[in-house]
Amino acid sequence: MKKIILKSLLWLLAKLPLPAIRALGAGVGLLSLRLSNKSAKRLPHNLLVTGLATPETVEQMTRDTAKALGMTLAEAALIAWQKNRARITRLFEVDESFYQVKALLEAGKNIVFLTPHIGNFEFAVKYFAYHLPMNIQILYKPSKDPVIEEIMVSGRSEVNITPVPTNRKGVLSMMKHLKSGGCLGILPDNVASGGDGEWVKFFGQDVYATSLAAKICQQPDTIAVIVQNLRTKTGFKSKCVPFKPSNGDTHDIMQELYGEIEKLVREAPEQYYWSYDRFRQPEKAKPKPQAENRA
Repeated sequence: MKKIILKSLLWLLAKLPLPAIRALGAGVGLLSLRLSNKSAKRLPHNLLVTGLATPETVEQMTRDTAKALGMTLAEAALIAWQKNRARITRLFEVDESFYQVKALLEAGKNIVFLTPHIGNFEFAVKYFAYHLPMNIQILYKPSKDPVIEEIMVSGRSEVNITPVPTNRKGVLSMMKHLKSGGCLGILPDNVASGGDGEWVKFFGQDVYATSLAAKICQQPDTIAVIVQNLRTKTGFKSKCVPFKPSNGDTHDIMQELYGEIEKLVREAPEQYYWSYDRFRQPEKAKPKPQAENRA
């Protein structure tokens, strides 16, 4: 019954025009900010320590960022996951970099799409799958709620999109898929949970970055592309940025990647996922480089 009610509600809300969906999402974002003590503390803290906000601007920027996150969730559930190809295409804008990626795919190149938590990456995945000659596996974090999990996986899946979970089995599936000529899509800016991460600088702060993106970039004949997908007044605009590490060292790759992500975030900082506990130190993390040097 829960699944039927939730799917029916999403289907009805999906009929709303984009401005109404965004207004609904913005309201949800502000409500979450009001009800969640963690978000209410973490969001302004992250904006201040990164230097993106000042004590004078942090309150308004916190509200804008909370609204943007709510919009992202609403746009994903009510548009991207509804698989309305015509609507997604109508709302999406690409530049020449998109067609350069298309040419690489037509030439048979292996591409990994690195989609940071900027704007609405769910929209970008759908548009790219509809308009590029590729078969892609995307990494996602499973939900503990079986109904939400089913809706999320079903909404993200297409004939040429296969979601795989963020566990060892999912990562092995992605590596096998890449070696067989398939494409990958990952969120490269998550915090690592164990000893497989790398400490890098992000807006001058220490981040324990998951090293999966570096490991994929180290695979032979693989081309990495960072995808920035920003929200505009009338829809979305996407930009593909080639990512070519200067060397094969895992730490260096991740630091260079985070440097590129920082540049993209600065273009629209309120559209980045700042309510995430990005600067935490996981219990099983490696010692920070400073601590190693002191030892």
